[in-house]
Amino acid sequence: MALNYLQHLCQWPVLYRNQWKTPGELVAMQERAMKRLIAHAYARVPYYRRLFDSAGIDPTGIASLDDLQSLPLLTKDVILANYPNGILASGMNRGECSRRMTSGSSGKKLEVVLDYKVAMLYRLMQFRQLIDIGYQPWDTIAYVRYSPPITSIMPQRIGLFRRSFIPLEWEPERQAAEIVRTRPRIVNAYPSVLYLLAKTLGREDGSRLDFKFLMSNSELLTAHAREYIEDVFRCKVYDDYSCLEFSAIAFECRMQNLHVAADNVILEVLDESGNRLPAGEPGRIVLTSLNNYSMPYIRYEIGDVGVLSGEECPCGRCFPVLKAIVGRCDDFLVLPSGQLLDPQTVVFQIETIPEVREFRVVQQEDRSLTVNIVPQSTDEFQKIREEIRAKLHALLGGGIPVEVIEARSLDRGSTGKHRSVLSQTHGIRWSDV
Repeated sequence: MALNYLQHLCQWPVLYRNQWKTPGELVAMQERAMKRLIAHAYARVPYYRRLFDSAGIDPTGIASLDDLQSLPLLTKDVILANYPNGILASGMNRGECSRRMTSGSSGKKLEVVLDYKVAMLYRLMQFRQLIDIGYQPWDTIAYVRYSPPITSIMPQRIGLFRRSFIPLEWEPERQAAEIVRTRPRIVNAYPSVLYLLAKTLGREDGSRLDFKFLMSNSELLTAHAREYIEDVFRCKVYDDYSCLEFSAIAFECRMQNLHVAADNVILEVLDESGNRLPAGEPGRIVLTSLNNYSMPYIRYEIGDVGVLSGEECPCGRCFPVLKAIVGRCDDFLVLPSGQLLDPQTVVFQIETIPEVREFRVVQQEDRSLTVNIVPQSTDEFQKIREEIRAKLHALLGGGIPVEVIEARSLDRGSTGKHRSVLSQTHGIRWSDV
């Protein structure tokens, strides 16, 4: 066990140096990794062999990042239809692989398979962000989640890489009490959890906790939520963009810019026709994994909408910068004109109302809106309802009926993730965003 641990750590110098490569060096690195992955997928994965052969594509002809555009997109439905034997690489030792289920926030769960070597690589990539933003091995990180984090027993025996676990299903008041009792230096949680903790503790108690920093993931971190959390706890919030299929997709540096992990994924932003979009334009995010050979993801449509930035980061990294993750594809609201409204615009109207504790906006199939509100106090609901109606009427016009309902709590479902906006309408066109 100790030998394996040390062998994995030997990858650290390479990972650390990758983030300081020049743009040309990064492209060359990605193209080498892409060619190896495609050759492997064609030789070992039945789905990809059928795909290439039926389309008349020579895998050796995919040599540049531009060539990647000739390949069809991979969707979750395609993976589910071909799982397991059609999409997993033949010849691998499945006993040496980990298997985990995605949260199913899109309504469809997916089993993700990767070998332990890649799993450790993903952990080192997460560690890379931690080191950059100020983490030290003796700092304790508290994770607020459904299942305890994977821990390495050996380092913890000597007081290093300590982690604690706070159940996500606990009430915010109980979570806050546990944090006050245990005094971790860092808390890692969904943005909605950090926001509720900030609401629960308030500025006076929050500032006494003396956090080094906070980490958020898995949900949309809005500008208002970040500002509020940072104000209460007197420390920075660093976000990361990740999922079970790819682990590290993008991470925030000390400047709080979101860098694509170019040594782990190729990230494309596409329009509705599948064409790549330039920096500054929102579109569907498509990812290619460069490291998972057990279950290769080549041009996988993850279901998110994002915007690339064309600016360089002052931190000095040449990893591409994501200007924004706008939201899930099915979070966009449809206006009476047929145009789409991104969820962050709607969220801002409601989350800036101090009396609102939690909320969820649902657009029904008839395009009407139902706004479920958990108020800080039941006495404040009538005031909240009128303010929300007025704000949404000004934003949306009079063509969309709005119903505001008081709720005692909001169900997070089996995923534990909170989605502030849900749309049950269909037919999204990204040219209308």
